[in-house]
Parts: sequence; structure tokens; C-alpha cells
Amino acid sequence: MTASFVCMSHSAMIKSATATATATATMKLSTAAIKSFMEEHKDIYPYNDIPTTRQGCHPKWLLSMNRNKDGQVWRQLVHCVVRASCLNHENVQNLIIDGDGAPLPADFAAVGDSLETWGATKQSCWLQKSLMVMHECLKEDNMHGGVAPKKMRLFHDCILQGIQRKAEMEFGRNSADHNKVLENWNAYFCVRCREECSFFYLAYDSLHCAEEMIKSIHASNCAVFNGDSAQFNTVPDVVPESLTPRTLSTYAGESTHE
Repeated sequence: MTASFVCMSHSAMIKSATATATATATMKLSTAAIKSFMEEHKDIYPYNDIPTTRQGCHPKWLLSMNRNKDGQVWRQLVHCVVRASCLNHENVQNLIIDGDGAPLPADFAAVGDSLETWGATKQSCWLQKSLMVMHECLKEDNMHGGVAPKKMRLFHDCILQGIQRKAEMEFGRNSADHNKVLENWNAYFCVRCREECSFFYLAYDSLHCAEEMIKSIHASNCAVFNGDSAQFNTVPDVVPESLTPRTLSTYAGESTHE
């Protein structure tokens, strides 16, 4: 699937969500309706993890989805994120109350911030796959009594989408080298997540780790092919060390919170 198709699909979804909000805004929400909704959901995740005022919820992102609408041929369920700042306050409340847009808590927003900008320059489908992960996390059946998912579990599962894709493009799905990259990256992440809590830096460092492993695998495989198998392993057995502290203050596309 081309990057242009993904971008067009995402753009169409955003336009659809905006149009829905505009249409429903013709029925002006009363203060009592907003207050009632807030009261009913005050102890329900993710609503209880979103900044709120008397006027309603104030998320940074809304997660919306489209079930095989016009133009969506290959995918039965398409997700998109919409910046709440792109809509007026009443439209945001309409989308949330009608169930057309799920407000994303801060940890989810950190993923959206990074993958919508920096991540899109690395893999066109990374954000879309991560939105599917988020949607699964927010399903009532998967929240184990309304308890929020653990931050690093969410980050791990979203970064995994990019690492899997990277390894798959290099070695093919479920090949020995593909699986070795995933195993070593898992070990790397378990160590790195104790040193770094930012999604952007974890994703950035993880992608660098995977790229170094892939280079090592290609080099060793080439050496084996040339008859030097006695001096090289077919796959790297050592997980790359954690990156040294950064000398740059920021990277392009670093997550920021408004």
C-alpha cells in the first residue's frame, strides 16, 4: 500500500469526523447534557484521565474509526486521530458524547504526537497500526475493569509495529533473521525503558537499534556466503548497548504537549 494512499485515507477520515461534528453541532448541546455525561463517566477510563472543566473534556487528540466506507477497499476498519484544536469546543464535545471520537489520554497522545510527524517519515503505516493497538487498549473488554493500560506496555506494543515492519521488509515475515531482530529488540527495550520514559526517544532509539542489528545480520550473512563462516555467526547474539546520553537537546518531530 503506497504512502500516498495511506495519507489520502487518513485525510478523508479526518474530513469525515469533522463533517460529523459540524452536522451534530446543529443540535446545540446544553450545559446540563455535558454535565450529565461528565458525571456518568467520571470514573470510567479514558474519560477519567482527560483534563476536564465544567464545559466538558479537553483532550489533545480524538481517535475515530471508519468501517469500510467509500474508498476503503482493502481495510475493513480504518482509524484516524484528529487534533482537538482543529475543532471548536462544541464539536469536540459532540464527537465524544456521540461516541464518534474517543478522547486519548496523555500517554496515547504522546504516541500520536511522534508517529504523526516523525514516524510518518520512517514508515507510512506505523501510525495506522499503532492506532489499531490504541483502539484495542480502549475497548471495554480489554481494560480489565476500566484500569488504564500500563504506559510502557502501550509504548512497547506501538513501537513493535515499526520494528516488525522494518525486519519484515528486510528478511520476510517469520524468517529466522526476522525473529532474531524481534527477540533482541525485546531484550533491548526491557533495559532501555528503565532509562528513558519518553515515547519519542524510545521509538527513535529502538529504530536505531533495529537498523544496527539488521546491518550486522547482512554483514555476517554476506561473510558466510563468501565462505568465511568460521569467523562469523549467522546472526548477532549480542543486543546493542543502550545509546549514550544525547548531546542534542531535541530531535526533529519530538513529542510536545500543548
